[in-house]
Amino acid sequence: MIGTTLLNYRVGRQLGAGGLGIVYEGEHTLIGRKAALKVLNPQVAGDQDMVARFLAEARAVNAIRHPNIVDVTDYGQADGHFVIVMELLEGETLGQRLEVKVRLDEKPVMAILSQTASAVGAAHDQGIVHRDLKPENLFLTRYPDYPDFVKVLDFGIAKLLGGQGTGLRTSPGLIIGTPAYMSPEQCLGEASLDHRSDIYSLGVVAYRMLTGRLPFEGNAMQMMHGHLAGTAPTLESFGVSEPLQRLVNRCLARHASERFQTMKELRLALFALGARPQLAFSAEEAGPPKASAPAVPQPPTAQLPAPPGLATGAGKTAPLPLNQSQVSTRRLDDHERVQAIALASKLKEIITKKLAADTLKLPSLPEVAMKAMELAHDPEVRFGAIATQLEKDPFISSRLLRVANSPTFHGLVRTTTMEGVVTRLGIKPLLGLLQELAAEQVFTSRDPVIRNAFRGIWEHGLGVANLSRDLAGELKSIDPNMAYLGGLFHDIGKPVVAALLLDLERGNPNGFVSGGVWQRAVEECHRDVGAVIAYRWFLPREVAAVVADLEGYDLRRGRASCVNVVRLANALCQREGLDVKAADPEVLARVINQGRQLLNLTDAQMEKVTRGIVSRVQAMTQKKEEGEPSTRVFDRTVS
Repeated sequence: MIGTTLLNYRVGRQLGAGGLGIVYEGEHTLIGRKAALKVLNPQVAGDQDMVARFLAEARAVNAIRHPNIVDVTDYGQADGHFVIVMELLEGETLGQRLEVKVRLDEKPVMAILSQTASAVGAAHDQGIVHRDLKPENLFLTRYPDYPDFVKVLDFGIAKLLGGQGTGLRTSPGLIIGTPAYMSPEQCLGEASLDHRSDIYSLGVVAYRMLTGRLPFEGNAMQMMHGHLAGTAPTLESFGVSEPLQRLVNRCLARHASERFQTMKELRLALFALGARPQLAFSAEEAGPPKASAPAVPQPPTAQLPAPPGLATGAGKTAPLPLNQSQVSTRRLDDHERVQAIALASKLKEIITKKLAADTLKLPSLPEVAMKAMELAHDPEVRFGAIATQLEKDPFISSRLLRVANSPTFHGLVRTTTMEGVVTRLGIKPLLGLLQELAAEQVFTSRDPVIRNAFRGIWEHGLGVANLSRDLAGELKSIDPNMAYLGGLFHDIGKPVVAALLLDLERGNPNGFVSGGVWQRAVEECHRDVGAVIAYRWFLPREVAAVVADLEGYDLRRGRASCVNVVRLANALCQREGLDVKAADPEVLARVINQGRQLLNLTDAQMEKVTRGIVSRVQAMTQKKEEGEPSTRVFDRTVS
């Protein structure tokens, strides 16, 4: 296995093994990004139920999307192997920590419990019970500014409640899990097992951290009998404080009705004992806000944005009703969701092979822009040489002239030469503007089908770019120019993947899939394509990181990073209606609240940057229609 390539990742050393799969370190063959590759154990790869459960784990984790749950970035089949691609974590499992330090102090115990409860509670909100919470499935990462940030691993034996569409189900009476940490109802294989089983298991983890031992020890049958009828040594005998004793004992109540009824209730009890995580994941858990937060509007589920692709608020153009043939902004039903997952899996396989063979049609920078950028990186080059190169492309030179003479660059005295343009703009803004002009051509596709399916995608990019720059300006620790480009390019792979899918469909005798399925498949597959474009277009490293890793907040680069700023700006644009798809209002509110706390922004700052963003973007796109530049690449004061 080591040395082979799976899903465009070269397989390296083995990192570990679990019940269903073996985990390897992988490196992307094109962009060098490291990842963890979970490969289904060959001994069970022929069992269709095991394969379904293995892939269902990836879909389940993707559905949850929580900072304290390991990110899944890709999954599928390659060379006969079933593979899940996950973020590569640095640190150790809680189990490894406890092998060295047998008991932990109460403060770190409460921090670990709080984060785990937040993550597993998010899974419960999606109807998913983990069923295998134990120290080996809690990873303590080494993030800057946040030591021991918990990542919950291994949803491989999770149980789905309510018949939702991830495919995670188990047979009644089947006993699976780790005996040392199983709830009484799990030991009995009860079909009615629910989320409160995880609360019991987390109580066992807490007992283990506080005492250095398990509540019930022995062989598997002895441990299961202990959960059902035994009496564990009291926490008092280990010197645990009385309030924490009561909390853990309530988690370990034999009857589910006597435990905490939700993970949220458990977290609030931990907060009452003094547990204060550096990030709170809901307004209620965070405590009283510094100022009243603006209400999050409910995104419409049955409308398309009004021209020019913007859903607008009070006093603006009313949105158009949903046409039945245009379903990209409504939620998918179960059948369509299954279709989208299958289509995305096949599409990823095709993209991987085409990228490896370098046969995927990727947009390129215009030749004139490419040569001008190469000249610009020469410290001894004269502005005249760059200007001479730019003059060879009438489209680029005319757009640059309009930008240089616009108020953005203080064009009070009109310049008529390209050398004057280069002098006025400066090298750094010029490079960014060349990249932006090329990006605009990618987003405003000439194909009417792609243009219609992603109507408003350019306006969304402009909105995210402007908000990212403004947020960076508030933070003072991030280059606003990099934040702008990150926001502008974060979806650059979407039109490319859409064009590939359209070509595949045109050759398909069975016809087209629905618009919602089509768009969902593109959403699942565009990140790697975007990362390759970023590399080939010489985008700065911070921008390339945004393109490749925007699915969640990333603490590995520090709390205030380009990725996190653009992630928040993207959510704010969705809230304001600047997007091509509707968003779940609860998820959206949670993402915005996480970002606000992560970046330590006040409500006043959030309101300041979002004020008038829709009208600002409308004005920018209107200028473009009138022949004026819509671009505002760089704030010259920080270039």
